[in-house]
Amino acid sequence: MSWKIMTMWSTRALILTLTTARSRSSQMPFKKMRVLGIDPGTYKTGWGFIEGSRAGFSCREWGVIQASKTLSLPERLAFIYDGIDSARDKYSPDVIVCEDPFLNKDVRAALNIGRAWAMAALNAAKNALPFSTYSPTEIKKSVTGYGRAAKEQMNSQIRVLMGIKEEVPEDAGDALSCAYCYLTDMRNYAQGLVESVV
Repeated sequence: MSWKIMTMWSTRALILTLTTARSRSSQMPFKKMRVLGIDPGTYKTGWGFIEGSRAGFSCREWGVIQASKTLSLPERLAFIYDGIDSARDKYSPDVIVCEDPFLNKDVRAALNIGRAWAMAALNAAKNALPFSTYSPTEIKKSVTGYGRAAKEQMNSQIRVLMGIKEEVPEDAGDALSCAYCYLTDMRNYAQGLVESVV
């Protein structure tokens, strides 16, 4: 199966699209889909796996890839890549979805998040998987209905939506929210509620 890379610096910065990707129309049924969400970071990278179907969404598992602070940046990135690869290999997702890095006053921190983001993109590319990204605002709005929701509200709401009773680490909760955002987009598109999904 061949794939092509298309770079778009918009709210979704990089999209890897299979050339044999499914044809979409507003009448297309929402098919069963496995999504691996990633919340990038050079010390902690959260991941969460959600399966979606017409019957609803169900959370399969989540976790945090935590690199030692004694490692150099290249070593941490390699550790993060391997962790993402292990999650992908275990759950065989149909797509990898990642939160976009965003610029703030700490430019160096934003740059490092971008490097971890690249590990998720690289893993998707090497395994011929579609890769989609969402801004923090898009994810918050999808999960809570409010684009400026606090982290605590996000974590609490994704647990409610997924029927999770136990505590979920913040990074893993953010990763689950990424996956939920993508599945919601796909379901809405299949139902004709939005015009396009990338």
